[in-house]
Amino acid sequence: MQDHRELVILILQKRLEKAKTRLSSVLDDNTREALTLALLRRTLKVCRQVKEATHIMLCAPGSLQYLADQFGAELATGGDEGMRRDICACAHQVWSQYQAALLIVSSDLPLMQVEDIEQITAAWRGGAEVVIAPDRRQRGTNVMLVNNPEHFEYAFGEVLGPGSFHTHKRRAQELGLTVTIIYNPHLALDLDLPADLAAFFREAPDDPLAQFCRSRADDVFRFE
Repeated sequence: MQDHRELVILILQKRLEKAKTRLSSVLDDNTREALTLALLRRTLKVCRQVKEATHIMLCAPGSLQYLADQFGAELATGGDEGMRRDICACAHQVWSQYQAALLIVSSDLPLMQVEDIEQITAAWRGGAEVVIAPDRRQRGTNVMLVNNPEHFEYAFGEVLGPGSFHTHKRRAQELGLTVTIIYNPHLALDLDLPADLAAFFREAPDDPLAQFCRSRADDVFRFE
């Protein structure tokens, strides 16, 4: 039976110049950096409003300390050694410092709202020890809550094989953990590929960020 301890939200961000490189065919460097920062701000703003979160941790380069300060987050310096290594280090810190559950949220979910994250925490409060929200291709993991974060083997960044979503699900089941999968379209859309950007334009055509990117995108719809 799980105990409902404190909850830490972890957001990861690599160096801006290395972010969103798979969009380089449709967005130039300056636009990708602006998009990355705008998405990160949105993510921090949403997570700041999640009432059950006792702490927010931003794992990112030290140059983003100002954003952590702006949104009341703790900065864990990272972004250079790969997502999996950063998550493992942060999971250890969260467990040793707070004995808390860990909610990992991707920083590039343009449709995400507070109620979407609360759907994840509700499943946890309902007894799930691991809650996973996959991407729209059901390969990657966009949001994940782990009740005992230090003792879980994370697969973020897995690009070969079945993808991190199926690997996370299998590993949780092998450990005998109660798993809940959340198929939420707001959490499923991340902006990794030109086709994702086109989907964002369709789903939220009036969103200022979508309009900003569309005005600078080069033939994005040919990638649908």
